[in-house]
Amino acid sequence: MGIFPHQYKKQKRASIRNARQEVRMYKVALAALDTAGGVASIANPEGVEVLVTRVVIDVTTAATAACTVDAGIAANGTTLSDILIDGLDVNTAAGTFDNITEKGTNGKSRQSWGASQFLTISKASGAAAGLAGSVYIEYVIA
Repeated sequence: MGIFPHQYKKQKRASIRNARQEVRMYKVALAALDTAGGVASIANPEGVEVLVTRVVIDVTTAATAACTVDAGIAANGTTLSDILIDGLDVNTAAGTFDNITEKGTNGKSRQSWGASQFLTISKASGAAAGLAGSVYIEYVIA
C-alpha cells in the first residue's frame, strides 16, 4: 500500500516546513583599536556551530588616516583572520561594505563559525583611529 496523493501533499509540506532555517542577525559597534581583534571581537553568540552567510560593515565615520581591515573566524578574540573580508579600505569614505561584494583576495561569501570560535575584525594596515560604525553578522544555525 502506497501513499495516496492527498497524503503525499501533506507529507511534502511538512518536510519543507521542517527544512526552513531561521536567519539570525547580530550587531556590534566597531572600535578604533589597532590590535588583532581590536576593531571587533565577537564570541559565537549561539554556543553551537553556525554558518555565517553575510558580514556587513557599516562605516559611519571613516578612519582619519590610511587603514584597511580584515574580518574572519578565529580560534580566539585576539587573532587576525581575513577569511571573510580581506583588506577593506575604511579610510577613503564612510559606507556600507560586505563579504559578498567587497570580500577582497582571501574573503569568502560564507563560512562556518564554530561554537567556541570568534569573529574578529582587525586593522590589517595603517591605523584605525577615528573609525566608527557597526558590524552586522547574518547567520543560520548549522
